[in-house]
Amino acid sequence: MQQITDTQRLGDDLAQQCRPKAQCLIGVEHEKFIFSRYDKHLLRYAGGAGIHALLAKWQRFGWQPSFEQDNLVGLKREGAAITLEPAGQLELSGSPWADLHAVYEEMLEHRLQLSELADEMGLGIMALGFAPQWNREAVDWMPKSRFHIMRGYMPKVGVHGLDMMTRTCSFQLNFDFCSEQDMCDKYRVTMALQSLVMVALANSPFADGRDSRLNSYRNYVWLHTDSARCGILPLVFSPELSFTTYVQRALEVPMYSVKRNGVHVDLAGRSFADMMQGALPELPGEKPTLKDWKDHLNTLMHDVRLKDHLELRGNDSLTLEHSMALAAFWTGILYDDQALSKALKFIEGCDVARLNQLRHRLSEVGMAESAEVSVEGVYPAESLLAALKYVTALAHEGLKRRQKVDVDGADEALYLQPLQDIIEQRLSPAERWRKLFKHQWQGDLSPLYRHAVF
Repeated sequence: MQQITDTQRLGDDLAQQCRPKAQCLIGVEHEKFIFSRYDKHLLRYAGGAGIHALLAKWQRFGWQPSFEQDNLVGLKREGAAITLEPAGQLELSGSPWADLHAVYEEMLEHRLQLSELADEMGLGIMALGFAPQWNREAVDWMPKSRFHIMRGYMPKVGVHGLDMMTRTCSFQLNFDFCSEQDMCDKYRVTMALQSLVMVALANSPFADGRDSRLNSYRNYVWLHTDSARCGILPLVFSPELSFTTYVQRALEVPMYSVKRNGVHVDLAGRSFADMMQGALPELPGEKPTLKDWKDHLNTLMHDVRLKDHLELRGNDSLTLEHSMALAAFWTGILYDDQALSKALKFIEGCDVARLNQLRHRLSEVGMAESAEVSVEGVYPAESLLAALKYVTALAHEGLKRRQKVDVDGADEALYLQPLQDIIEQRLSPAERWRKLFKHQWQGDLSPLYRHAVF
């Protein structure tokens, strides 16, 4: 592949990802914990009921295997992939689709396939943002060289990096942009509004076998992972935001690795800009390829990141119904011109410092007190609840205007209903789990293993 020697090529590559509006698609990435029903332990890689065996059996559904050094580490099929996170968390990286009905069908098929295999192998599936009881010392690291590089690097840049790798699961969404200005508009809206749905759909109240007293312990962990590449990215709110300035910012973030001959070379802490000059001691004289650059962009882990598309990364892993509600929320806002325009107007006075302050409170904020949480300087609304109601209404209107209907004539707005119910009841998934834990379950987490399923 052609070597990259100047930053202009990097900015040009991002610009080439722009799509016509009619070709803008929706993609999902869903992570979940897989455990043994018999002892409630996370799966190890090897063994008759391990991760390797699960991936091997999954090929009966037409998936093709992916290997690293002869280790089966994933599956792929028709633009989709099933991959492994460091401690065996299983991720569906779905195909991009034109509407939410197709997204739902893909996610439902994935759940049904996984459920069939889980029943056959005695496995459980858990959709939570943070491991409720498992500690990181007990996990089995997956045989992927990149993970072992990150394992050594993470403790140098944050106190919870290893927890992020081994004990978190997320639900992510991918959306396209039509132009540089469209990218800027969508990036600002998603970065500014993500805090609202992170509160509404918080889904990780437990850690180390007890109530963490937070609604999203996962969000707390991410804020203490690596300040160079996590949380709010202030550049997004600057008038200077562009493909070029994003490249410049990305070049400031230290590298993890590059892949050579199927294995990742440890470059943790090195500079991509130095590699463009052939100045890395590990690879003397060697300059990066465009694939290396795309891999580097994939190590930036802000709440929203830019690569071939915009990737929204802020939410805990969720049930199918809540996953679809989040997908509907963002589709209605980002893929309808009127809704996007109103959302831009709503956030135009957003002060990035105050947004960052709110972002750092999100782990503890619940829907129960959302009507009393001030958003002054962030949104023109009386409270967090009022802001959430306003933008959810924008999403609903946008979905209606899209007029994407299923075989029964129902439009995409039907998928938004679970989020609307949360707003009406002022009860996030995390708050619901805590209520059950304290009262019906009487402090016992065992029922969670039966109920917190994808």
